[in-house]
Amino acid sequence: MKKLVICLITLAGCQSSNDKKSIEQMQDQVMVVHDEIMPRTDDLMDLKEKISHQIDSLSKITPASASVKARQEEGLTINKDLTETDSLMFAWMNHYNADTVKGMDETQAKAYLDLELKKISEVKAKINSGITQAKKFLGN
Repeated sequence: MKKLVICLITLAGCQSSNDKKSIEQMQDQVMVVHDEIMPRTDDLMDLKEKISHQIDSLSKITPASASVKARQEEGLTINKDLTETDSLMFAWMNHYNADTVKGMDETQAKAYLDLELKKISEVKAKINSGITQAKKFLGN
């Protein structure tokens, strides 16, 4: 009987250690995505500036043809999307708090981290899409 109790305590301790590792691994996954895309926010703003210069150049063409106006509108739309994407990134950073999981049980912590991984992955997709769209607009 004593051996059974010792085995159960040992197993419970191992499970707790595995749960802690799992939560730490999930936190690491979230931060890997963040760290991957954070430098790309600078790219977003650089591209936005280049598109703005192109829009300014197009606005000086008179009389503006329908294609010039359409190109300006496309640039304005892309710039708006880039700004929104940049704002999403910083909103996520302002709301994410890795210490939040310390006050949660394992189930809550995993649910929180799953949600945060989903959010930051969506931001990543928007950043990648925005950069691709902006480069295409600029002919890069």
